Formats: sequence, C-alpha cells, structure tokens
Amino acid sequence: MELADIKQIGVIGGGTMGFGIALNFALAGYPTVLNDISDEILELSMKNIRSALALFIEYEIINQKQSDDAVSRITTTADVNMVASNSDFITEAIFDRSKDKREMFNLLDKLSPPHTIIASNTSHLVLSDFGSDVKRQDKIVLTHYFAPPHIVPGVEVGKGPKTSDETFDIVYKLMKKTRRIPIRLQTEEPGYLINRLQTVLFKEAARLWAQGMASAEDIELGIISTFGFRMPHEGPFKHYDLAGIWKWPEDIRFPPPDPTNEIDKKISKHLKERKTWFVNPEKFDEAVEKRDREFIRRYKALYMSKED
Repeated sequence: MELADIKQIGVIGGGTMGFGIALNFALAGYPTVLNDISDEILELSMKNIRSALALFIEYEIINQKQSDDAVSRITTTADVNMVASNSDFITEAIFDRSKDKREMFNLLDKLSPPHTIIASNTSHLVLSDFGSDVKRQDKIVLTHYFAPPHIVPGVEVGKGPKTSDETFDIVYKLMKKTRRIPIRLQTEEPGYLINRLQTVLFKEAARLWAQGMASAEDIELGIISTFGFRMPHEGPFKHYDLAGIWKWPEDIRFPPPDPTNEIDKKISKHLKERKTWFVNPEKFDEAVEKRDREFIRRYKALYMSKED
C-alpha cells in the first residue's frame, strides 16, 4: 500500500476533536465521511466546521471557494458500517475510555477492507492495550492531534507493537499532505510525548501555586512571557544550545548529570561527542543573531502597539 492508495477518509466521532480532524482531510482534498451516534451531534459538527472555515476566510488562509469545496467533500452518517466499508484510512476520535476504544477498534477491524489503516486519536491510552484484539496489527497506528486540531499543526504519530514500517511511513506522509507537522514516536508510554511534558509542567505549576510562590495569574503570565515566548523558535534542546549551557563546566550545568544514572550517561555521552543538539558550535554567533531577529519580530508583533 502507498499514500496514493488512500482516497477515502473516515472519522469516527464528531466532537471537539473529530470535526476538526475531518476538516483537515477535507481541506486537503480528501472525500471524508464523518460519523457519530446521532444526526443531532453531526449537525453540530457541521456547524462547527462552517464556523472554523469562516475564521479561516476572515484571516485569509482560504477563500470562499476553498471553504465550499471542503464542505462538499464531507459526508455525515450515524452508520459506522458506511464509514468502515468505504474508507482507506479511518481515524477514531471517540472518548478516551479504553473499553470503548477497544470495542470500536474491533468493530472497525471487522467491517473495514483488509487494506484499511485504523488510527486512534487517543491522548494517553496505548495502542497495545485497546488494539490488542485487532487482526490487522500491522495497520493500526496513533495519530494524536491537539485541540483545536484544524489549527494546531503538530500531530503525534506512533506505533503499536506490530505496526509495520510501511504503515508508519504512509501515515507520516498523510499527515504532511494534510499540512500537519507529524512528530514520530518510536516507543509506547501512557500519555505519549507531548502530554507527558505538559503534565510535568502543570503539576509543578500547581504545586508552586499551592505553596504560595505566585498567583495563578502571575504563573500563567510568567510562562507566556518567558519560555512560552521563546518556544515558537526553540524547544528545550535548541534552548540548551543557544543559551550556551554546553560551554559551562559540567558540574554546574542544569540539570547536572548523575554519573550513576544510565539516562544521564547517555545524555552526557551525546554532549561530549557533539556538544550541542542542533546548533553548530562553530556558527554559534550566527545562530544567536538569527534567534534574536526572530524574537524581536515576535516581541514587536505581540507587545508593541502602534501607539508605542
């Protein structure tokens, strides 16, 4: 199977995530069937789709014809069999309850053609759990979108224990074709990558709030105006590079490496061999200037009004 063989898309669940996922595929030119348990829910899904498209038009991301074309590509149905039997790729976006997802995956496996790839939009459950009874183990995959999925570009793409490299590669390419940014995950852990990072941040923020270090308003403001401000340009690895932490004596780097910890040993080995993650140490000054120019543009756009 190749990317070109995917011609029809199915989306199970038309709620907060499902309607936006369906919209992504429709905007990319794919005929898409959107399913939920009732016509009333599906009417609301289409209302949300039209509202999302109206905002895209307002901000000149698309024009009216592109909006109309996207709507014309979306069909709604309360019949799961109609979705399963006619789709080459199906995204399940129902409630994150293992029992429900297991039942849905098993049903889709039974009703879908043998070539159909079945994806889950779960944010914390693992495929090896709720997908364990599916016969097509090589054709199940994770595609974890982030709300609102028609705007936030990143999508985690992950494997189950027996997902084939072919399936993984097709889904990666499919996400790129729908103008998403696929983040490839090589192992399974509850919460996967991004939600695990977000959870650590939330827990520490809530702990600091509870012990009275700062108000919720100031914690929020601090995050948005500091590393949140930087993050469109750099994540933690590139920040390590651009902050010049790799130049510091090893015993005062943050966090300091623990020579008895296997994970720290791996990190230390990488940094001793490469020094940095992304930035060429010989072109450090150029990289810093490029960062600063991007930061200035962002600062001007976000914090300097025309009156200033």
